[in-house]
Order: sequence, then structure tokens, then C-alpha cells
Amino acid sequence: MGREVPVRWTKQLVVAGLLAALPVAGADAQSAVEVSNAWTPEATQTRIDVPVYMTIANRTDAPDSLLRVRCPVANFAEKHVTDRGEGGYAMREVKSIAIPAGAVVTLAPRGPHLMLLQTKQAMQPGETFTCSVVFQKAGTLPVEVTVGAPGEAGEKS
Repeated sequence: MGREVPVRWTKQLVVAGLLAALPVAGADAQSAVEVSNAWTPEATQTRIDVPVYMTIANRTDAPDSLLRVRCPVANFAEKHVTDRGEGGYAMREVKSIAIPAGAVVTLAPRGPHLMLLQTKQAMQPGETFTCSVVFQKAGTLPVEVTVGAPGEAGEKS
């Protein structure tokens, strides 16, 4: 006959097997939040603060939040919303941008967006750079940003 395993070992093996079967926190969220169509207008010597726009799709059943962005081309980055005031539109910094469950959020002109402050160099249409976008649940995602509005990069008139 085979050798009997003590009961305490059997319990430990069952618990270890159950723990191994659990998903790693954030693993599903990270693959289910997608960022696309990231772009920014060109930066010049006189225009050193530029917005960054993108589309964020949250394919999970839990809300998330965009907490921060890090871009090597700027000294600082902020999250902004645009409010309609008495004198027109005005930007206001916010702590985070909500990404509802199962929703697609577009960061766009006159809406929520990211702001690169004090860009370190001129950026011409067609160039690209990578930023790290940090979400509360999905974690950090690398995002390639194209300089120039979609369909504008590389076009000369």
C-alpha cells in the first residue's frame, strides 16, 4: 500500500493549490484597459505647454482612475478638465480622471485631457515619444504619443 500523507499536509496542499489558482491582482485589469490614439499638438519655443489627447477603453466591470502620467519630453504633467465659465472655457487641474466600468473615455479638446508643462524640446508633427500612464487598478501602461493631430502627421501643404 502507499504511504499515507498526514492530514495537516493535505490541508496545506489544498490551500496552496487554491491560492495558486487565484488571479494576480491587477493582471486582468491591466490587459483590459487599453489606451489608443494618443496625440499632442507640436511644441515650439513659444508653445512649451501642450495638451495630450487619447482614448481609454475600460473593458472591465470595475471603474478605474487615471492617476498620473510621466513623459520624458516635459518637466511636469497634469490632469485637467475644461469647464465652461462666464468668459469661455477654462482648464482646471484635477487629482484623477474617472474611467467608468465598461466605458470608453476620450481625452479631447474642451474635455478632460493631460497637459505637458515645460516641454524640454521642440516637437514636430510625425515625431513620437512614449509616456507612462498610471491607473489606480490597471497599473502603469506605456503609451506612444504622436505629435500632430490624427491624419496630420507628415502632411505638408
